[in-house]
Amino acid sequence: MKNNSDSSAELISQEFMHMLNLLAVRASSFCKQLNGDNRFIQSVNEYALKGGTDGVKTEHIFMADFITFINGFIQLPDKKAHSVAHFTLIYFYEFLQGKDLNKKYSLNELRTLTLSVQFNKNVKLIKDTPFFPILNEMEGEFMVAAGLAKMKSEYLPVYAAIMNGILSLIVKSDGEISAEEKAFMHGIIHKLNNPNIIEGSSELQGIPENDTLELALDELNSLIGMEEIKKSVLDLTNFLKVQRIREEKGLKASKNALHSVFMGPPGTGKTTIARLLGRIYKHLGYLEKGHVIETDRAGLVAGYVGQTAIKTKEIIEKAHGGVLFIDEAYSLSTGGFNDYGQEAVEILLKRMEDKRGDLVVVAAGYPDEMEDFIQSNPGLQSRFNRYFKFDHFSPEALLNIFKMYVSKADFKLTEDAEEKVTEIIDRVYEKRHKSFGNARTMRNLFENIIEKQANRIVEITPVTNELLMTITEEDVPEVLKAVNSINLFNEG
Repeated sequence: MKNNSDSSAELISQEFMHMLNLLAVRASSFCKQLNGDNRFIQSVNEYALKGGTDGVKTEHIFMADFITFINGFIQLPDKKAHSVAHFTLIYFYEFLQGKDLNKKYSLNELRTLTLSVQFNKNVKLIKDTPFFPILNEMEGEFMVAAGLAKMKSEYLPVYAAIMNGILSLIVKSDGEISAEEKAFMHGIIHKLNNPNIIEGSSELQGIPENDTLELALDELNSLIGMEEIKKSVLDLTNFLKVQRIREEKGLKASKNALHSVFMGPPGTGKTTIARLLGRIYKHLGYLEKGHVIETDRAGLVAGYVGQTAIKTKEIIEKAHGGVLFIDEAYSLSTGGFNDYGQEAVEILLKRMEDKRGDLVVVAAGYPDEMEDFIQSNPGLQSRFNRYFKFDHFSPEALLNIFKMYVSKADFKLTEDAEEKVTEIIDRVYEKRHKSFGNARTMRNLFENIIEKQANRIVEITPVTNELLMTITEEDVPEVLKAVNSINLFNEG
């Protein structure tokens, strides 16, 4: 863009308003989707908010992020672009409250808004609005992105695409891009796809609002691949249903514990199935809440005498009425002499028996390591009586998972791009090791591709939906380079 102090009014064209409206509709729909997932607000509360989540909606967090990138953008020298950015800020602020300025005002009236005395006052009012109190270490971060990354949500690329679309629209409004603007865009694109998050020792995954057993089972059946696992879960669900019916009719019913072992490589759906089981157990009346507390060795084991018992009991208490999911559980028994992991195991064993009607423990990890872990302690063998074996996804399933990420994020692949992705998947699958990340690898590949796509289109004008949505062969990394990158840490 030219460094021009003249009015930005002429930059607000009919085409600009059309694209702005489309992006606002996408952003509003996105916020509504996340508002229906209480895990997201809980995730943001865990790492970003000083207070509780009462009254906090995704729209508030979205606007805080919007202000963060607008404040960064106006540090650039183009004064005309600043007015366009501030107009966009006002438009989104009003739209997310249900007020579409595009319908309320004519194009000429919208242009006049940027010239009014009230315009700057409105901008200041929005920027000074305390949407919620933020932890100091999260100042200047994109909190929606961080929350989605923390809960490993497939909606992170969707959010990155929306924000990138808004930024592209502002920067390209006059058809020219300065070196400073280009560098700023690249930095924002990278930050959106690689957000900073504060790691916690445990993570809460709650139950979606208005959830039912049917919704949980529909979600189970919609999962790509995993046919044997899905059958096992359905078989278990049917068994539990029948036990409930027997109880209601005054007949004896099995009181088997539901503690389970999930054995399989990373990215094969272990956490997803644990969350679905929590919901199923709740709806069948076997758990009061059905939420999932995800943790690992770091969340259970301390480095000092007496502290492990405190940490472990606290995590178990959080999981009361739900599922305690322990990732890489075998690491609790691999610390060697004087390790406190065994103390955590002993506490777990006692609580698994005492709370068998109020707590389900799911221990997860690689198959060989989990077998050794369970066999290392007779108590573990007696407490865990359900085993689910997860396997690597097939190349066809991996491609379908990749295309699912593409579709959910409002992108589309050209034929050449899909062929190149397919070749990468085939070669990676051929060389896979037990630590191959499966769905996680597909998500990482997709995020890498859309970052490349954003860098490719950053200087193309005008901004169109087709441009923002299309992934071309050029956006997909060179096959050998991609395969080597994916397999870099997967060598045994």
